[in-house]
Amino acid sequence: MINKTLEVKSRLALLALACAVTLPGCATVIHGKNQTVEILSSPVGADVLVDGQPRGTTPLKTEMRRGESHIVQVQKPGYLTETTMTTTKMNATPILNVVLGGVPGLAVDLVTGSGTDVTPGSVGVSLVPEVKPPTPIQPAKYAPSSDEGRVRLQ
Repeated sequence: MINKTLEVKSRLALLALACAVTLPGCATVIHGKNQTVEILSSPVGADVLVDGQPRGTTPLKTEMRRGESHIVQVQKPGYLTETTMTTTKMNATPILNVVLGGVPGLAVDLVTGSGTDVTPGSVGVSLVPEVKPPTPIQPAKYAPSSDEGRVRLQ
């Protein structure tokens, strides 16, 4: 009876070890769920918003969630706001799951987005100065002159 209990416990320990090795995907372990993206602007010192949330001023390195697209806005007073969108692309790490036989790990990488990269990995923008419209031309005021009906400018 003791041997049978020990055998069951050994099998459970081996199963737990197998799950611990295969369930976390390779990409999740190697890359994590977030990626550092650098954001640069010319001129520097522009405010950066990612998905509507302030992240700091340029130059900036910020974390973005893998597996998702993000809207990046770069703005500075006196300049037009630049908006760009990141996308995702599959990275090579999930292939390790297939090679190592970790189909559950592959599923974890795909569900968590860890098997993807945020692209571009660096965002650079050149801000364009705002052009203020010229002030409208006001018509000149005319008044009759005493010189034989001629009009003179005031």
